[in-house]
Amino acid sequence: MAMINNGLSGLQAAQTALNTMSQNVANVNVPGYSRQEVQLSARQSGFGVMGGSGVQVTGLRRVADEFLTAQLWRAESEAGQRRQVSDYLGQMETVLGSEDSSLLPGLTSFFAALNGAAEAPQSTAPRQQIIASAKALAQRFNHLGSQLDAQERRVLDQLDATSSQANNLLTQVAELNEKIKEVGAKGGNAGILEDTRDEALRQLSGLVDIRSSRQADGTINVSLEQGQPLVLGNQAAQISRNDTLISVGFSGQDYPLGGGAGGSLGGLMLHREQQLQPAREELDTMAEVFAKNINRQLAQGVDLSGQSGAPLFAFTAGDAAGSLKVPDELTPEQLALSGSTNAGPGNNDNLQTLLGLQDDSYEQYRGMVGQLAITSAQWQADAAASDNIRTEAQARRDGVSGVNLDEEAMNMMNYVQNYQANAKVIGTADQLFNTLLNMI
Repeated sequence: MAMINNGLSGLQAAQTALNTMSQNVANVNVPGYSRQEVQLSARQSGFGVMGGSGVQVTGLRRVADEFLTAQLWRAESEAGQRRQVSDYLGQMETVLGSEDSSLLPGLTSFFAALNGAAEAPQSTAPRQQIIASAKALAQRFNHLGSQLDAQERRVLDQLDATSSQANNLLTQVAELNEKIKEVGAKGGNAGILEDTRDEALRQLSGLVDIRSSRQADGTINVSLEQGQPLVLGNQAAQISRNDTLISVGFSGQDYPLGGGAGGSLGGLMLHREQQLQPAREELDTMAEVFAKNINRQLAQGVDLSGQSGAPLFAFTAGDAAGSLKVPDELTPEQLALSGSTNAGPGNNDNLQTLLGLQDDSYEQYRGMVGQLAITSAQWQADAAASDNIRTEAQARRDGVSGVNLDEEAMNMMNYVQNYQANAKVIGTADQLFNTLLNMI
């Protein structure tokens, strides 16, 4: 009977192992799945030559390395943030630097029109050309302002979408914590639930930079790098936006978030706070300074009627780029191109001074675009590097926890042979038992 019991325990152990191998193979392409291993131990029932009673399955082990998993989450967060910022900077660079929307062609046309009026400043046609080119330049300022405003709206919309996605994942992690706790309390295997939770946390780490701590009951508490709680047991925080302020709400308390939150959510806030808004403000300043310089110089000259020059540009304070325009009531005759009331009709002294403003206007915009190009290139390089780091972190995690089909095939062959050998033991024991019966 001992041989039969030993063989039967071996059959059962081999069957459990084969079931586990088949589970691993079936889930080879499931994101976040961690392979499982059967844990075996010899049964001890007595002493001496009859001291063993086969083998037993003591449990199923989920093969996972918490350190490698945490490294993957960090890499996901870095990649999410840098890719988010890089994409938006690329869009800004395209808008500000393209021939169709850049200020440089508009500035060139405007100063070319001024230069074209130098020979006959009293003529109406070149004056009309100055007004037309000024309107075109104002429209370019307006277009750039509206493009940056539109990008800010897209950033805010994406912040809402990203916050909603993060909230769904936080709720999912909290629910999985509760299920894992219940299964663990009953002595069950929560490996699949833990895989699902780790995959949810991996996705969450791409949205915000998270820190985790495993509890004795199998649950995981999650927080942001700055310490704001995200998940405690079966309770989940909610991320929300109030106008332009992002905060984490947990147990009735709100914790503000900034660009240091990491992940794509932090990247969106960082881009808006440190790049998009400063660029919009710089464009407003550029439009205001340019308009004031032109208007100030025109005010020092006289028009064809001998009156002080009227302003060429008008704008609204605080939104100079978006509101810049040429007043509708301005006529070509009101352009103060002459520097003196006593000068003849061909005097262009004030016009020459206006032309002297050209270099400063170019340099301001070129400096802005050049700095943006440098910043964008650096973020693109960082994004590519962080993508490589994330790929390597995923490979290291999969090297430990992932399913290797070659390894599983070898294990399966081994357990099939083990199963057949134990079946042979049972068959041999049955023959011996029948021989004993026949001898009686």
